[in-house]
Amino acid sequence: MNGGTPKAWWHERKELSLARKAAMPSRETCAKPGDAFLIVTEPVYFELLRSSLQLSTVTVKIQPGSASYPTHVIDSAAKEVERLAKRRKRKETAINEVEKYDHVWAVLDTDVPVHKGVWPDIVQYAVSKGVKLAHSTPCFEFWLLLHIKGYTTRADLLNGKLAKDAVEKALGEEYSTNAETAQKVIPTLLAKWPEAFQHARRVRDHHLTANTKPPGNPSTEVDHLVCALNDAATEHYRKIKH
Repeated sequence: MNGGTPKAWWHERKELSLARKAAMPSRETCAKPGDAFLIVTEPVYFELLRSSLQLSTVTVKIQPGSASYPTHVIDSAAKEVERLAKRRKRKETAINEVEKYDHVWAVLDTDVPVHKGVWPDIVQYAVSKGVKLAHSTPCFEFWLLLHIKGYTTRADLLNGKLAKDAVEKALGEEYSTNAETAQKVIPTLLAKWPEAFQHARRVRDHHLTANTKPPGNPSTEVDHLVCALNDAATEHYRKIKH
């Protein structure tokens, strides 16, 4: 993926259309109780969310990627799908494994690929691998900021460091994806994920109205994933109705 080579106007238009389509709410993100998920991400937030929705560790597998760059996160998801398919073919799946994943997600940040000019390539790569993207711009910390500060489209979150600084300022304490630190911070935020879900949708509407080139900064698509997890929970444990 080389962001330095100029692209023809029709390639730019096709990539913009693809990115906009990826940013729109999709019926494919819907789920039903019993659906199996693979989520490749920093695990603390989603493990706590899974637990709060009373979703089984059998049907919702959450694992870290091999590295943080988006293609590596996508590859980690795709390879796990392949490994499960091979074990199933050899009839080697364990009793605590699903037969297949109904939903395969990669949770990733856009700041580096956007800066390099290769974000449309990342979107196409994920499509080719059958992996859905729960991406945030500039990074996952914007999704967390929606828990703390509510709706915002502040224009100063130009990179991941600034977004992380904004989270720490809003919290009044240190934050990082380090498991020990995240375990201290995230439980206090998690109860507000339904509100963050609504704020994320408002942010998306803002960018659509403004005709912002995707991904809008700031913005997040994590709400699609949490919505699917919510739908996969039994009705008693669901936090949002739609």
